[in-house]
Amino acid sequence: MFKTIGKAEPNILCITDYLIGDMSDINYEFLLLNKPLLLLSNKWLKQNFPSLGCRIGDIGQLADVLGAINDHDEYTKQRKKYLDEAFAVTDASNADVALETILAASKIDKPILALHHRNNIIYKSNLVPLIAAAEKLGLDVVENIALRDPSVINVGAHFGCLLDPQISKNYCVHLDHGLKGVGTANVEISKRDYLKHNFFPSVDLHLTAGRMGQVRTEMLLGPMKARAMIGAYPKATEIINGANPSNREIMFKAFGLDPSLPVITYAPAGEESPEKPGGSLTKSVLKDLKNFEKMHNLNVVIKLKYPFYFQRKTLSSIKQRFKNVVFG
Repeated sequence: MFKTIGKAEPNILCITDYLIGDMSDINYEFLLLNKPLLLLSNKWLKQNFPSLGCRIGDIGQLADVLGAINDHDEYTKQRKKYLDEAFAVTDASNADVALETILAASKIDKPILALHHRNNIIYKSNLVPLIAAAEKLGLDVVENIALRDPSVINVGAHFGCLLDPQISKNYCVHLDHGLKGVGTANVEISKRDYLKHNFFPSVDLHLTAGRMGQVRTEMLLGPMKARAMIGAYPKATEIINGANPSNREIMFKAFGLDPSLPVITYAPAGEESPEKPGGSLTKSVLKDLKNFEKMHNLNVVIKLKYPFYFQRKTLSSIKQRFKNVVFG
């Protein structure tokens, strides 16, 4: 079966048997499940992204590589090495640990937790798991509300969500919506962004998932690097809990997949661009995967970040061309 989904939530990972990725943080998230990963690699990815799994240059190599993996998965130790570097916590307690770390750092007694994501599905994916963690502690939680209460802790998964003057007056936490793993960004562009915003002085705490993200965050923060702290990755709680065998049948039914067949998920960072030099998404790759599914007895899932991904890209391009014509 061939399916395309436009969701940022991690749940399809929970039933994925083989992941095909490029420079996306999802490669590191998949390490939590210790299953085979394939990297659809261009020249940039070969030079900048670690070998978490077999590299392929095109979908034509997929059948042979899957056969080799089934005979002998040679990347088990490599996956464990990078799992331990990317995650300080590798079990389902991630959301609880993240919140406990935030509370200890803030030193605010009985705070209100304000989550800021602007209803962006990507930003929400690493914030929503904190709600259940807060409920365990009896804490009130609000979403996308700028409170004046000095006992509020504002948590955002993107700096833009924390720049409101009312929000920045109180304690602010930046919790990455991705892992900041090696090879998952054009770091030079990130450096310019941090410098442009004077290293985000209104953010009191930058919570990272592990050593790997901590190193990059400290480098980007420069004079503010002392505000970075290793904590945990809330989204990991949902990935690990979702992989429980009792959820498998429910998820297959939800996605309309055949539970008797393996699942291959292609989850690209996007198209190749200056911001995503290791991106692999093209219509040609999607066509090749669809043909692969027709020739083999398995489920193939295309996981894009947003619903109607290509329609959104086309609309964005039209808007930009209109601005160029109108405003020169």
